[in-house]
Amino acid sequence: MDSAVARMYAKALLKLEGVSIEDTLQVLRALSDAIVNDKKIQDFLTSPLIKKGEKFQVLITPVADKLDKKVVNLLTLMSQKDRLIFIPEMTQILEKEMRLQSNSFEGVVESKEEISKELLEKLEKKLSNYANATIHLNPIQSEIDGVRVEVSDLGLELSFSKAMVKEALLKHIQKAL
Repeated sequence: MDSAVARMYAKALLKLEGVSIEDTLQVLRALSDAIVNDKKIQDFLTSPLIKKGEKFQVLITPVADKLDKKVVNLLTLMSQKDRLIFIPEMTQILEKEMRLQSNSFEGVVESKEEISKELLEKLEKKLSNYANATIHLNPIQSEIDGVRVEVSDLGLELSFSKAMVKEALLKHIQKAL
């Protein structure tokens, strides 16, 4: 869930003129991965004992040459407000906004059995036609006794399970009697 603070910085970043959001996202993804996957970095960013300038020097300075000056200024402002910890959320918001702008979305297909490429492509094509957008699905094996498709950015979720089909069939037979 994104916070209002992260959303505010993401909107500010999107409004910057002459800035390549794709290039910026590449760097922000790397920073986000480092923050999310390393407890020491999280502790470092949230520690009140470490000066805000030091946090900026350690986290942003190594990648500053890969970023537009306007983006570095925004990250400097985030550092001054002690909000660098919001970079992962801000990155997620930016990615979602880029998917909305490009009308291209990703989703998952969960199933107990492996899903063939042909079936996956058919599902992608059908869902793309239904949603009037480009949808790419990633297969995930799980313990679901059926199939579950989810494209969270579109609020789209479909599921078929043996238990649901069996229950529906029994209800239909009971109505017929």
